[in-house]
Amino acid sequence: MITNFLGAVLAITLGADAAAAPAADANIPIAQVMPLDRQDIPGSDPGMLVSMAVKEGMRVTKGTELARVDDREAKAQLLVKELESDVAEQEANSDIAIRFQKATADVAWAAWKKLEKANEGASKAVSDIEIQRAKLDYEKAKLGIEKERETNVTNKLTAKAKKAEVGAAEVVVNRRVLAAPFDGIVTFVHKHPGEWVAVGEPVVEMVRVDRLGVRGSLDAQEWAAADVDGRKVTVEFNLPRGRVEKVTGKVVFVSPVVVNGKLNVWAEIETPMDKQGRPAVPAGMTAAMTVHTGQPAQVEAKPVSAPRAAPAARPTTNR
Repeated sequence: MITNFLGAVLAITLGADAAAAPAADANIPIAQVMPLDRQDIPGSDPGMLVSMAVKEGMRVTKGTELARVDDREAKAQLLVKELESDVAEQEANSDIAIRFQKATADVAWAAWKKLEKANEGASKAVSDIEIQRAKLDYEKAKLGIEKERETNVTNKLTAKAKKAEVGAAEVVVNRRVLAAPFDGIVTFVHKHPGEWVAVGEPVVEMVRVDRLGVRGSLDAQEWAAADVDGRKVTVEFNLPRGRVEKVTGKVVFVSPVVVNGKLNVWAEIETPMDKQGRPAVPAGMTAAMTVHTGQPAQVEAKPVSAPRAAPAARPTTNR
């Protein structure tokens, strides 16, 4: 009797522990795969598009020139600023005026002392007013030295200002070159050479393909953010002709807001590439994601913000 009672208690205890323990994995059968970055590269300054260095489907690296707006006027302004800066720099580095004033002061001092020496004794060959004028010329020359030193300081400040103007003109020139903000693929060309580009008007669309975001939802009654945040994930793609691709990644963001009883989870994965260097798993499809909650969270990794929702696909047009 006692044995049966203890067995029942043990069974109840083990059952409670099993119910309290979370499952080893959190399964998301349908997750949306989307690019981390999909961006329209706009024109910063108005002008006519004079060159397009890329075409749709081309892969580019960060900083690659994509297109260029007419920059002839901006470059001319830059040249003017560079020449003005060179002149200001030359004036700032010149001490000829200071040395001239020092030489003038030396001559004035010598003339003053000569008149004083000539007036020694009882003869008084030189009047006091002439001596005072000579002394005044010497004091004026000394003040001229200080004035030229102040002018030199002003020239140095002017040179710095002109150099800053050169930097500002370079920014204007660089703004007319549209460069890739990240590594990716050109997916759409909005403008072509000869067309006018307004400020903020899209010129080229790019998509990042080296990493993908995977978004899914879990039952908030079963899972909390602490259960899944930072955990490794396995994302399974069902590809054409029965092929299956499994890619590992990590949860990088868990929404702090529960919506309709669902906990939104973002993960990031490295995009697998085929032999031709194309993404083996394109963005925009769905996949199954498994969050390995039994593994420790990777807290050392720096979290990133959730990817932006990809804009609607644009129809391909022939120009």
